[in-house]
Amino acid sequence: MSDVLCLGEVLVDWVSTAVGFELDKAQTFTKAPGGAPANTAVGVARQGISTAFIGRVSDDEFGHWLKASLEAEGIDVSLTIVDPDAQTRMAYVVTTARGDRKLAEFTKIACADARLEESDLENEFFAKAAAFHFGSISMICNPADRATQRGVELAKENNLLVSYDPNVRLGLWPSPDACKRKILDTLAWADLVKINEDELSFLTGSKEIFAADALRKEHNIPLLIVTLDSRGAFFSCENGSRTVPGFEIKLLEATGAGDGFNSGVLSGLLATLKNERNRRESLKSLPVDAIAQIVRRANAIGAMTCTKPGAIPALPTFSEVEHFLKSFSVQALS
Repeated sequence: MSDVLCLGEVLVDWVSTAVGFELDKAQTFTKAPGGAPANTAVGVARQGISTAFIGRVSDDEFGHWLKASLEAEGIDVSLTIVDPDAQTRMAYVVTTARGDRKLAEFTKIACADARLEESDLENEFFAKAAAFHFGSISMICNPADRATQRGVELAKENNLLVSYDPNVRLGLWPSPDACKRKILDTLAWADLVKINEDELSFLTGSKEIFAADALRKEHNIPLLIVTLDSRGAFFSCENGSRTVPGFEIKLLEATGAGDGFNSGVLSGLLATLKNERNRRESLKSLPVDAIAQIVRRANAIGAMTCTKPGAIPALPTFSEVEHFLKSFSVQALS
């Protein structure tokens, strides 16, 4: 059985190879496995932690390729169901002239990930895990919405650390208001929430740090993290808050950087909390300095993901992160 369970979408990322072109002008694309929870699962696995993926894939060539891609990473795909009546979700990614990633379009009809059922979840996996990670896309419609809620319930029943990445993708929701209401209604489910500055503004109306502190307290979240792109990340927790600086790298494109960051936080927290009887309360008691060290490593993983194309292909291994951090330590001393 696995220490980390990731639930949600695994899809095909079609990433434009030309910088500065919108989707209507882009001509050539590279294919890569993606989807935020799947990216996080691979990121965690590459940090040496046993991981399982809970979701559905289509019974087509793309779906079988996606499942095989997860399995090739050492991820347990026992709960990755092949659905003969669904299609594979596709995401089309373009890169702006500044190198920023932009999700231009998704497929939306009869996608396998949206068909996840409560019956696809098995309590035995939750009973032996330490953390459960999910996002908001699986909560757009039923039956996946009910399945996600059941996953959170099973996680809480089994004292798992619950990690939530709201991952706002407005093009998939009926309306921005529906997206905002769902996310705000579900923040309290989690022990750990990661958002970016735009998502902070979307949820609170402000990008100011005080808004993150207020959001955490309002929803009783033990640890809320706001990623700040190249500037690093800010976190708010029971014992205080801090901004942890990022790393200077040569940006290629940022697909999967936030998911890589998630994997760094999860792997770092599990190193401390895996064997705790009450992981939520233990998270609340972690000192600010200890969380800052975890966030620094997560910043490194996010930065490294930006130096290669694609999401899953760009996620670093444990040894690669160690080498990256050591090189920055040497630079700081020289």
